[in-house]
Amino acid sequence: MEIYIEPILPAPSMIIIGGGHVGKAVAHLAKWLEYRVVVCDDRSEFTTPEMNPDADVLLNIPMGALPDHIEINAFTSIVLTTRGANVDIAGLPDLLRKCEPGYIGIIGSRKRWLTTRQGLLDAGVPEQVISRIHSPIGLELQAETPEEIAVSILAEILMLRRDASGKSMKE
Repeated sequence: MEIYIEPILPAPSMIIIGGGHVGKAVAHLAKWLEYRVVVCDDRSEFTTPEMNPDADVLLNIPMGALPDHIEINAFTSIVLTTRGANVDIAGLPDLLRKCEPGYIGIIGSRKRWLTTRQGLLDAGVPEQVISRIHSPIGLELQAETPEEIAVSILAEILMLRRDASGKSMKE
């Protein structure tokens, strides 16, 4: 007799911090991929059902307060599509002290990441914690539109979640 045991794992969740154009596109694609979608923004106009209709949860709170309002665990991906390094530097230290998501990535250029990284170090965030952050976020697809950027981001998350190579299937 053979017995197969299949664990029942929680559904993956996607927390998008920054509900603007790219955040909205990430939320739409994540919902289509059956993630539980949470959109968080400190600006109330970005946390409305009209602005982000694909969100299961809308939170108008600072990013550092997220773990006080929602469970964040190894099945959680956090995507920062915020408006600048200053927002990331202000909110990430509290967030990173309170939780360990399965994935965390920050949108932006390499220059923005270097600024954010230095700000996190100056705020006392340990290097081993900073090294878990993916930035610039996504796979290199030469993406230009918010929707293309969302595909790039979700492709990276899926690749890492499935422990895949990211190579072209033709290879």
